Amino acid sequence: MNQLLFDFDTRSYPGFDKFLGTANAELVYVLQNQAAHGQFVYVWGAEGAGKSHLLQAWAAQATAAGATAAYVRAGQDPLTEAAFDTAYLAVDQVERLNGEEQALLFAVFNRFRNSGRGLLLLASEHPPQQLAIREDLRTRLGYCLVYEAKPLTDEEKAAALAETAAARQLAVSPEIFDYLLKHSRRDIGSLMKLFDALERQAVATGRRITLPLVRETLKQETE
Repeated sequence: MNQLLFDFDTRSYPGFDKFLGTANAELVYVLQNQAAHGQFVYVWGAEGAGKSHLLQAWAAQATAAGATAAYVRAGQDPLTEAAFDTAYLAVDQVERLNGEEQALLFAVFNRFRNSGRGLLLLASEHPPQQLAIREDLRTRLGYCLVYEAKPLTDEEKAAALAETAAARQLAVSPEIFDYLLKHSRRDIGSLMKLFDALERQAVATGRRITLPLVRETLKQETE
């Protein structure tokens, strides 16, 4: 038997309960119950919409239930023949698979579908019909349930930042969150990283998180 793609540790990955917002409630429900229905699922959406979070949570849920699961980020993690021995396979950024990996995913897709012993969750920034991949694989993607991952609204992003500040017992004015949304990258991952940098700067300088500190931190982060 081939070695698994890697040791998937559920402690290293976020769960469905940490997925923010309500626009993707149906998608989350489908993924949580995918094993009961045996569907393959394809998720597409803009960068920062939470696709990687969903794929990692899905694989972590399967591992916690005692199944073999793997999460592969194409372009960084190799897709190997070990995929055939995995009951739950999540492939992120499908558009970055090389030719050999596309052929392998095509074979895995057929094996899982014909045997009924394996589930796939695939993700990309593009809907299936816009993928620049081999035609037979794109045809197979037509068997998947296709969902668009919707990004958080500005209100939900601000609420997430405010909740993070409250959890860390930081007094932060709402105008700070509005400023961040207008003057920095708007995806929640980047916003959270910037907020972490703000907290570190505040601790290092003994200052509160105010607009002047935000401006200084933004300048440092872009230099």
